[in-house]
Amino acid sequence: MYKKYLINLLYYILGIILLGVIYEIIVLIKNDINFTPQFDDIFKSFFNLLGDINTYKGVLNTIKNVLISVFISFSIALIFAVIAYRFNIIHKILHPMMMILRFIPIIILINIIWFILAMKHKDYVLYLSVFSMLFPMIYETIYQGLKSIDKIYIDAYKIYSNTTPFIVYKVYMPLVFNSIKGSLLNALGLGIKIALSCEFILGMRETLGYLIQGEVRNGYGFEVLYAYILILIIVSVILELIPLVLALIYGKISKERAKKRFFDYGCKTKD
Repeated sequence: MYKKYLINLLYYILGIILLGVIYEIIVLIKNDINFTPQFDDIFKSFFNLLGDINTYKGVLNTIKNVLISVFISFSIALIFAVIAYRFNIIHKILHPMMMILRFIPIIILINIIWFILAMKHKDYVLYLSVFSMLFPMIYETIYQGLKSIDKIYIDAYKIYSNTTPFIVYKVYMPLVFNSIKGSLLNALGLGIKIALSCEFILGMRETLGYLIQGEVRNGYGFEVLYAYILILIIVSVILELIPLVLALIYGKISKERAKKRFFDYGCKTKD
């Protein structure tokens, strides 16, 4: 079992090495030390950031913003997906709005919401911006998951019990679980990008976006920006592992299964 994990990990490391090779090729082509600093300068800046208390404040506030935004988006999308599943006319009414939200550039959307709120309440601007981007994606994923359930399963369980909670627990939840899990993971990944864009554009203090904005404004060099990218990668991994940790804490999965998912994370290959 561990042999497979080691092989997958090896592939993952090779992928990282490939990224390093591509970066070195860009260094040779660009030949600009300001745009393409050396790895030792990037890691030096990275460890300097780790020694700064403001970095941790920024990380915590950005994670807070992402989690709140994703929770709001997921909760409302779940409710509307269930209603639309029961009443198809709701899905048809929502469809034009979903199309519009999918194609509006995030920068334009942030500015529209900001002006609507009279350039106040930056937290609300961030939550609404993330919600506007995530809601269509989560809603559509859950809705399609519900629509894909074969009614044969529902009819079969109705033989044993005709109560709605029983059918929801025995049929809907297990069959839609993968759709919900997939939508949450995608929402966390996309949510952090949108949240950072909002923090950067709005200048939200004590956030990662604000810290990056300061580096860009002061022009300290690309090595610091690349160091922030490393921090963002770590934050993204932490956010995507949160569902696994919660499932382990509340006993939804065993330690062995959690260990397997942890090894599989980030280095999955097809058999």
